[in-house]
Amino acid sequence: MIKMRQMTTNTPAEPKKIPTIEELNQFQPQGERDSLERAIFFATATAALSANILTNYIRFCLVPYPDENLFPTRERTFNRAAKEILTINIWLTLLESCGDVIPEWYRSFIHSAFRAADELAKEPPVADIFEFYPIDAGMIATLQTLSLNLCHKLDLGATRPEAVLALGDLIFDSADRRQGLLKFALCEPIITLDAWVADLGKEAFSS
Repeated sequence: MIKMRQMTTNTPAEPKKIPTIEELNQFQPQGERDSLERAIFFATATAALSANILTNYIRFCLVPYPDENLFPTRERTFNRAAKEILTINIWLTLLESCGDVIPEWYRSFIHSAFRAADELAKEPPVADIFEFYPIDAGMIATLQTLSLNLCHKLDLGATRPEAVLALGDLIFDSADRRQGLLKFALCEPIITLDAWVADLGKEAFSS
C-alpha cells in the first residue's frame, strides 16, 4: 500500500532498525580493493532494487488501465529514470546511516558506489542528477521533486491522482531494503557477493 502521508508530513515515521555508522564501523572494508569490490556490489544490488521500485510504481499507476499501451514508456526512459532512483537510493543510504561526520572509509565506499552507478548506466551521470535535485533541502523535498519529475517523464500523471507523489513514497518506504543491502555488502564474504550478483541473471540496466 502506498503511504502518501509519510512523504508529506514533516515528521515521517522512522524506518525499522537502520544500522548506525558506529555499528557499521565494525564492518569496515579491509583495504582499498576490498572496499571497491563491496561498493560495486552495493551499487549493482541497489540498481536492481531501484529497477524493482520503478516497475512497481508503473504497475501501481497502470492498475486502472488494463491496456498499458495507453501510457507507453520507452526502454530508454525507464533506464534513465531507474538511474536517477539508483543515485538517490545511494544518497539516502548515506543520509540514513550518518550524521554530519562521515568516516573516511565510508565516504570512500559511497564515492566508489556512485562511480559504479555511472558504469552501470552512463546516462544521466550521477553529477548531473545531484545538480538537478534539491539535495541540500533534505530527504522529503528531494523525493517529492524526484517523484514529480519522473512521473512527468514517464507520462503517468494522468493515470491516477496518487501518481504524482507515489514514487517518492515507494523509495522512502524502501529504507529497510537499502540498509539491508548495505549491511550485506559490508558483512558478507566477496565470494558470496559475487554469487548473489550472478544469481540476478541479468543486469538491472542496459546503458
